[in-house]
Amino acid sequence: MKYALLLPLFLLQMLVHAQSSDTLNSSEKADDKLLLTIFLKHDQSMTLNEVEKIRTDQGFYENLPPEGVSVVNWFVVMGVGQVVVLELPASKLAAVNLAIERTAWKAFTTEMYTTYDLYPIIEHKLKNKSKITLDSKLITEKEKDHDKLLLTVFLKHDQSMNLYEIENIRTNQGFYENLPPEGVSVVNWFVAMGLGQVVVLELPASKLAAVNLALERTAWKAFTTEIYPTYNLYPIIEHKLKNKSKVNY
Repeated sequence: MKYALLLPLFLLQMLVHAQSSDTLNSSEKADDKLLLTIFLKHDQSMTLNEVEKIRTDQGFYENLPPEGVSVVNWFVVMGVGQVVVLELPASKLAAVNLAIERTAWKAFTTEMYTTYDLYPIIEHKLKNKSKITLDSKLITEKEKDHDKLLLTVFLKHDQSMNLYEIENIRTNQGFYENLPPEGVSVVNWFVAMGLGQVVVLELPASKLAAVNLALERTAWKAFTTEIYPTYNLYPIIEHKLKNKSKVNY
């Protein structure tokens, strides 16, 4: 009788434990995603039509991103090339690399950087917390009246200083109080490991000088900077992609 009473209790404990393990595993798996920044650099010995023919013939759009991988951003950073940020489980890293090697090489030279989202870590420090998610649809003629500029800012680390020294400089220079300036919104603020911080801003053209001054006054000395006009390529090429999975940060 004693064992008969204990058996249901034991089974209940096992069930609860199994459910807890499943919940934990599901949660861990959901969070076990990697960001990867890929530079597809243009070869200016070929025209855009020639580049397009090569990647079409090689099956670029059918294979990138692979199944199980999502696009975060797909921008043209003018003067650099295409900059693609993907979200993927670590198990898909080899599949992304193979897709690039098989279908992007010859059309582009490539660089890849493991990446993480810095914005949630620094948001509380920013005076201007304006952040937006870009529309994945093409801009209509009517919407062009309200069109804004995208700007990609590379804040490259100076490895002659450690992170504490860099942080002290930008704090003292008022970096977080001045970037982004009022009227400017953050699209993404990522760390591309081995490169530095990659910040994409949305702004009216009238705010271009304010962004440049904010960088010169508060980011120089802590970082070396590069600034590139940018546009959102994803709405233009989405119809070509076999895998249209997209996520927002």
